[in-house]
Amino acid sequence: MKLAQITHDLAIGGLQQVVVNICRTIDREKFDVTVICLRALGAFVPEVERMGIKVRLVPQKHKGTDYFSFLKLANILKEEKIEVIHTHNTQPFFDGTIAGLLAGVKTIVHTDHARNFPDKRRYMFAEWLVSHFAYKIVGVSDDTCQNLVRYEKISRKKTKTIMNGIDLAKYEIKIDQERKRAELGLDGRGPIIGLAARLVEAKGIRYLLQAMKDVIPLFPDITLLIAGDGPLQDDLKRMSVDLGIGRWVLFIGPRLDIPELLKLFDIYVLPSVSEGLPMVLLEAMAAGCPIIATEVGGVPMAVRHGQNGSLVKPENPKALSSEIIRLLSNKDVRERYSENGMTLAREKFSAEVMTQNYERLYLRIN
Repeated sequence: MKLAQITHDLAIGGLQQVVVNICRTIDREKFDVTVICLRALGAFVPEVERMGIKVRLVPQKHKGTDYFSFLKLANILKEEKIEVIHTHNTQPFFDGTIAGLLAGVKTIVHTDHARNFPDKRRYMFAEWLVSHFAYKIVGVSDDTCQNLVRYEKISRKKTKTIMNGIDLAKYEIKIDQERKRAELGLDGRGPIIGLAARLVEAKGIRYLLQAMKDVIPLFPDITLLIAGDGPLQDDLKRMSVDLGIGRWVLFIGPRLDIPELLKLFDIYVLPSVSEGLPMVLLEAMAAGCPIIATEVGGVPMAVRHGQNGSLVKPENPKALSSEIIRLLSNKDVRERYSENGMTLAREKFSAEVMTQNYERLYLRIN
C-alpha cells in the first residue's frame, strides 16, 4: 500500500520524531512509504533516507504565501500513486486533504499533536471542514481528542487517541559523563537540570528561570542546560541575566544528541503551560532521567506523580523550585523515578506499539 506522511518539514521536533519513528517501525512488506514536506526539509532527512524511504519537498514559491501549494501536492500524490495519506497538524491536514481528494486518495488519517485551544477561528473552521473527508483524526492524548470535539466540533466517532512512541534503543545507552561535560564546557561535577524544547511561550520556560533563583543558593554549583531554539531565545537569555542567574544557565541550541544529554541530566524539568503528549518526556523516561513536569494536557498520561516523576501546577515558580530542591536532596526518590520511568516507557511508549495502532487505521481495521 502506497502511504504518504505529510508534514511541514523534518526539522528537529517532537512531531517530526513521530514521523521518523513511524518510518522506522512500519511493516515495509505492507506499506511503501514516502515523506512529503510542505515548507522545508530538515535535519532528520538523512536518517529517513538511510531507511530507503523517499523524501520529497513540495516546490516552493520564492516570495509570499503559496495559496496553491495543494495543487503541487496533488501532483506529487498522483506521481507516487499514493493510496493513503497521514497528515500532521493544521496546514498539512488542510492542504493534504484537498490534494488527496484531487488525487483520488481513498484514506486520510490525521494527527493533531496538540496546541493551545481555542486556536485561531480560521484554523479551527478549516479543520472542521476537512475533517468530514478524513477517515480518522488522532489526538496524541485524551485531552487533545476532547479539545478537538469541544472546540472544533469534530465528531467523537472520528477521533481516536494514539499515544506517541519512541525508539527505546536510542536511550538505553551508556555515556562518558566527564567527556560529555567537557564537550559542553561544563566544569566540576555539580548537578544539571535539563530541558530540551522549542523556546516558545507554551513551554513555560520563564517560570523555570524564576524558580532557579531559589534553587541556586542551595546548590551553587548547579547548571540549567536548555537545548532548543525558537522565537523567545533572546528574551529568555535576557531574562536569565536580569534575574542574576545568567552564569548558571547554558543555552546550547537545537541538538541531535538528546539521548546523550538525557544521560547527563540529574533532573529533566518541563514547565509547560500547555501540552499534548511531549516526546521528550517519553525520551527522558526511557533514558532513566527523573522528571518534574507541569500537570497539563496529556502529561499525566506519561508522568505518574510520585511514581516515575513529579507533577506541579503550571505557571508556579515556587512549586517548581520546591520540587527541584526536594529531588536534588533525595537520591532515593530520583532513583525510584528513574527505574519506574524506564519500565513504563518499555511497557507503554514504544514506537512499535504506536505504529501498529496507526497501521490499523491505514488499513481501516478500526
